[in-house]
Amino acid sequence: MEGKDLRADSVGEDPTDQALYRRLAEGDREAFAAIMKMHRSAALNFAFRYLGDFDEAEDAAQECFVKIYQNCRRFDPARPFKTWFYSILINCCRDRLGHNRRFAGFIQRFKETAAASTDPVESTENQSRQLLLQALAKMEPSRREIIVLRFNDDMSYKDIARTLDISEGTVMSRLFRAKKELEKILKGLGVAK
Repeated sequence: MEGKDLRADSVGEDPTDQALYRRLAEGDREAFAAIMKMHRSAALNFAFRYLGDFDEAEDAAQECFVKIYQNCRRFDPARPFKTWFYSILINCCRDRLGHNRRFAGFIQRFKETAAASTDPVESTENQSRQLLLQALAKMEPSRREIIVLRFNDDMSYKDIARTLDISEGTVMSRLFRAKKELEKILKGLGVAK
């Protein structure tokens, strides 16, 4: 994973982006290529945090863009692209989880990575990252996705509701239960008191 950039892209809805999204809905290949380039890091970042494995994240992100391209004419440019994008990405991540239950393997790889680090600051960051990913891996997928959407991708309740096709009230209750579950798991790992 070294050398990979996982910073989230700005998935804004500015007028330039809107023009690209309109062109995408018309099937414009150049617009699709620009959108893919613009949102690749965000897709990888989300998928990595959801799946906990960079190879799986790359596959999920690639599958997401394939589905976007295949269904581009179904996209309604009057609606936010961000929610459509994340809906597809979440489904791709869910599919990968359903086919590949690889949590034990990625947790072991993270343990080995953290143990191999010689820089104390980097080692502490790796251990914290490892513990968070380990805790997320233990969560029910629907709760994991809502935690990642809210706190990693900084989505509003409204955007999460649109993305997951649920009400804002359901978002709030799921998020409440997800935070409680994460806290309990972290306590079990000796992180929180």
